[in-house]
Amino acid sequence: MEDVDILDVQINMYSVDTGHFYSNHEKYLHDMNCKYRRERNYLNNKLPELEKNLKEFGYSKDDISLFRSNKSEEVEFEILPEHIDTIQEYIKWNNLIRHKREKAKDSKEKLLTLLSNKVSQNEKTDGKDHIREIREGSLTDNNVISVFDSALTRTIGIKQDELTDALMVVQVYYFDVFKDISFYGFTYKGEKYKYFTSSAGQIRKKKAVFIKESVWNRIEKTVMCGLTIDKINSKGGNNVNKHLAYMALTNSATDLWGNFDIDKSIVIDDFESNVYGTFDFIDESDYSITRKTDYVPIPHTDGAGMMLPSVSQKNFMFRAPWIKGLLGVFDFRKFVEVNHYSSIIKDIYGKEHDIIKEDIQVIFTKSQFKMH
Repeated sequence: MEDVDILDVQINMYSVDTGHFYSNHEKYLHDMNCKYRRERNYLNNKLPELEKNLKEFGYSKDDISLFRSNKSEEVEFEILPEHIDTIQEYIKWNNLIRHKREKAKDSKEKLLTLLSNKVSQNEKTDGKDHIREIREGSLTDNNVISVFDSALTRTIGIKQDELTDALMVVQVYYFDVFKDISFYGFTYKGEKYKYFTSSAGQIRKKKAVFIKESVWNRIEKTVMCGLTIDKINSKGGNNVNKHLAYMALTNSATDLWGNFDIDKSIVIDDFESNVYGTFDFIDESDYSITRKTDYVPIPHTDGAGMMLPSVSQKNFMFRAPWIKGLLGVFDFRKFVEVNHYSSIIKDIYGKEHDIIKEDIQVIFTKSQFKMH
């Protein structure tokens, strides 16, 4: 396996936020909300200097709070004539701020109601009411981001250091818009895009990866290793968050393992042993905690497999569709021969393998193999 500096291997794609999918009316309400908030912030910047002057005049925080609420008549001592102009200006700016705050709130409520109604209508019609599209002229050089080369980009055939529209990252600000596009997709330049996945980090940052539907139809069986969503569901389905994490494995920054031979690899059960000790047992039915002292099975190979020194002289992380984890260098052939153990081992499907006769070079464990 060649050493490649993945920091020098980049793929450029577009990153957009949910505002790029607004209709004209939605964009108007969003722009008005932004306008009122900008104006409110501008007015807020005028207050500190006026508040400083009022404190120098001898007014307390409570007095200033009354001015802010336009209740100057409740100030406990007489207002001097030379202070009136400053107080009136302070009251004026606060009244304007309240006005802008109410206008911003009103425009946001109208926008949220409109978005909610539209996504509800789409749900009722199973996506036939409308499909969102990226607004014309929304994507510019400012929307371009770079990601590292991965199994996904290599499968698609994306060229390094060139801009691709096969994939897009969407930043979520309005959940109704995201619900709309995640369930029913969106269009860009006449092409349909569908939700692909979100890594754990992307979920925390409210981001999602979308893929061009024509590209997905071409690579689906490769990325899914022959599986389909329908087939997965027919066998009981899969936890959504785990499924997204497993799908995102193909998007991990990786080097190409050029001489990897899948026919010389097997997947076996994890090695576990019972360890005696004191621990807190959490009952999954009611989440009650009980302190116990007993034997508990500990998986020693959780997320870890092994490979021969002839494959690699150093440990490394392995990423592929449905597979992740550490591969550690261990001469299991020599271990078998020196200790006069049997070279027969059983895989997770119950099939026996002779690791020496079959020239097995890499052993993955069940915990590394996500969709067995």
